[in-house]
Amino acid sequence: MATSSDHPYSALTPDTIMDAVESKGLYCDYRLYPLNSYENRVYQVGIEDSTPLIAKFYRPQRWSKAQIQVEHDALHALEKEDIAVAAPITLDNESLFEHNGFYFSLTPKIIGDSPEAGDLDQLFQIGELIGSMHAASVDWTTDAKPFIDSLQRVKQAKKKVEACPFVPKSMRDGYEKVVVSLGKKMETMLKTHSTARIRFIHGDCHRSNIINDQGRLTLVDFDDCKMGYAVQDLWLHITDASAKQTQLSELIEGYESFCSFDAQELDLIDVMMAERHISYTAWIAERWNDPAFPAIFPHFIGEDFWRQHLHDLNDIVAHWGKWR
Repeated sequence: MATSSDHPYSALTPDTIMDAVESKGLYCDYRLYPLNSYENRVYQVGIEDSTPLIAKFYRPQRWSKAQIQVEHDALHALEKEDIAVAAPITLDNESLFEHNGFYFSLTPKIIGDSPEAGDLDQLFQIGELIGSMHAASVDWTTDAKPFIDSLQRVKQAKKKVEACPFVPKSMRDGYEKVVVSLGKKMETMLKTHSTARIRFIHGDCHRSNIINDQGRLTLVDFDDCKMGYAVQDLWLHITDASAKQTQLSELIEGYESFCSFDAQELDLIDVMMAERHISYTAWIAERWNDPAFPAIFPHFIGEDFWRQHLHDLNDIVAHWGKWR
């Protein structure tokens, strides 16, 4: 594996960050705070005589300039429709900037906390927010980030996990068996599903990507935005299996204030859950040479992590098809 010093982010020093911001005619006050972000690098940057900005430095070689611009254009279109999203600021008719080999953007700071898990009133609001976002994109004719089939993602992820040296030998056969089983179930489910995809979804819509500012909910971090199914932006807000029907009901009721919801899509939750679990593990393995990852996920190299991962995958198999 490559060393930490080989990683592109090793060049993203505090001076580089502030130089990048100041290259856009802004003046930093030397207050620089790293924020939680694994895939990219995100910082709160103090600005002289003004409120702080959020500077996001995109992971090199993950998205092309054109793909990032698609994201920005979509957010600006949503902002014009008064939909609460954290859109990057525009300077000299540009929202995507480049400095020392890094693409970066600047976004106003939003103060608030994540919604409370399982709060039914907030789940209704989340459904409304997601529904308004999906409804707004119906007539768009601009480019979109490509849709990647769940089966294709799982096949790619499976290869990455199998190549990972940290998978205990005693668990490799069990991993192969459960992923093959899930792949067959996913394929069967997708073949029988006919619901159309939404033009623009968030793609990673969990609680941490929503900010609650005194009752106003704002969606942030659209790095994984794409075409996809409506339920993909809803299911991650189900936080209690014993109350899943009640929580789903609130989400869908709020969603249908703006969009109709096809109940067939509930069957896809198992597909998306399997994809997310497998892809998440592959993502950590793929990013292990990023110095942030061993620090954040030290448990990844231990047997307990892999034992829990196998348990979670087998649990999905055991409870398959019980969302309706």
